Amino acid sequence: MYAPTPESTGSSVDDRPAVERLRHGDRDALTELYQRHGASVYWNAYGVLRSRPDAEEMTADAFLTLWTRRREVQLYGVSALPWLIVTVKNLSRNRLRANQRRTAESLDAADPPSGRASAEDLAALDEAMGLVREVVDRLPAVDREIFRLCLVEELTYKEAAAALGLKHGSVRNRLSRMRTRLQSELGPRS
Repeated sequence: MYAPTPESTGSSVDDRPAVERLRHGDRDALTELYQRHGASVYWNAYGVLRSRPDAEEMTADAFLTLWTRRREVQLYGVSALPWLIVTVKNLSRNRLRANQRRTAESLDAADPPSGRASAEDLAALDEAMGLVREVVDRLPAVDREIFRLCLVEELTYKEAAAALGLKHGSVRNRLSRMRTRLQSELGPRS
């Protein structure tokens, strides 16, 4: 079985002892992890939100989530950074959607949306999604995880590679093969 090392995950520090102390309620361990990874977590939030106050809030929320979920957090490898990045990106995307909803709700909605999907279109989309799920379910576990991180969670190849302890090129190549497989298996049915 593959066991990530600090070098393979891009981290030179082993966060496992701090996370173990965190699980036992050690607040100093949370401070240690914040000092170690706070800047990276902030810049990932800022990359999504493009707002300093929102990025600061999402960074704090990511570490609060780490604290509140400390007993169930599972690290892949030796660094807490991939877990924190996935968490802050999800929180940031949620904030972005909420901000966009508030903006849309504040606009005058005088014009009704056009081009609503028909029942046939929705049924065809549902069938296509079912076929995609069938193909994805037959993929090896690591490919399913790459599919989820890159295509569902919208992480970059580099972020997915860090989260999985793989190299950037490996994630890119596996995703390319998955796309080719999906196209070949779904092409005749579509």
